[in-house]
Amino acid sequence: MSNLYKIGTETRNKIKKFRTSTARTDSIKALSIKIEPKPSYEIIVDEDEQEELDEIEDLSELAEILPDNSPRFVLTAYPTTTKDGFKQTPLVLVYWKPMTVVSQEWKMLYAGALEMIREECGTFKLIEVSSGLEDDSDVEELREQLENC
Repeated sequence: MSNLYKIGTETRNKIKKFRTSTARTDSIKALSIKIEPKPSYEIIVDEDEQEELDEIEDLSELAEILPDNSPRFVLTAYPTTTKDGFKQTPLVLVYWKPMTVVSQEWKMLYAGALEMIREECGTFKLIEVSSGLEDDSDVEELREQLENC
């Protein structure tokens, strides 16, 4: 099934650059990845959302930036401090799949591409978000999951 999707060189380079540039960041960084519709099904970085994500300061802002009717993969660098006092910035893949997505085709496309994206991004941790982060408790739950990576 992976032959259905394509990741271009430009997208691969953006993911690689994101991974290396966020290794020691002191603030939240996120990279929005989407699948282009038929006929290409190319996996790309969403430039429109990226401009807003570059300015993100808090997790609650994700709900305002990401679409409420379409899934996304969000490669996230979330700086934390360990119990021992060490700073770390793990890379986590957030699978944004709001409950308001009605297209079964999109749900299946994103589910089918998940492992390919995860491998390309080089992340071991995956967090699925289907709540839309509408409540403070949803944002807090995501924050806890990111801090426990």
